[in-house]
Amino acid sequence: MSNFGERRCECIEKENFSLHLKTLDKVKVFDVEMQFDEDTEIDKFSMLLDEEKIELTGNTESIFMELSKILKDKYEIHSCYTCRHGNFCPIGDKDNEIFCVNDFEPKCKSDLYFITEDSTEREKRSRTLFDVCEEFQPCSDDYYTYK
Repeated sequence: MSNFGERRCECIEKENFSLHLKTLDKVKVFDVEMQFDEDTEIDKFSMLLDEEKIELTGNTESIFMELSKILKDKYEIHSCYTCRHGNFCPIGDKDNEIFCVNDFEPKCKSDLYFITEDSTEREKRSRTLFDVCEEFQPCSDDYYTYK
C-alpha cells in the first residue's frame, strides 16, 4: 500500500525547562526551549548562553552529550543527567527520561531492573534529564551509574 499523499501528524510539542550549569563557584540557571517531534523523533534544543544562541538537534540524550562537549571549558551540566543517582533503564527508556536511585547504591546493571520494570517504582523514580534536586552528587569512577 502506498503512502503517497498521506498526511503526517503535526505532533510537535514545545516545552520550556530550566538548565542548571555549574561554574567553579556557583550554579547558574538558564532557560531552555525543547521541541519534541513525535513523527520524526528528532528533538530541537535552543538556549541563550552568555549572549550566544545554542541550537542542537537529536534525541535529548544526544543533545546533552553534545552540549557537555560545547560547555566543557566553562560549565558543567548540573542535573539528573550528570548525577550519580540518575540511571537510564537497562532495557530502554523514553526520550528525556532517567531514573533516580538516591535511596540505594546499584552495583551493576541488573540492580536497576526492578525499579524500571515495576510500574509503581518506575513512576516514583522517573525524572527528566533537566531535573535536579538537593540530593545531587556528581558521577564518579568509584560509584556505579548506568548511563
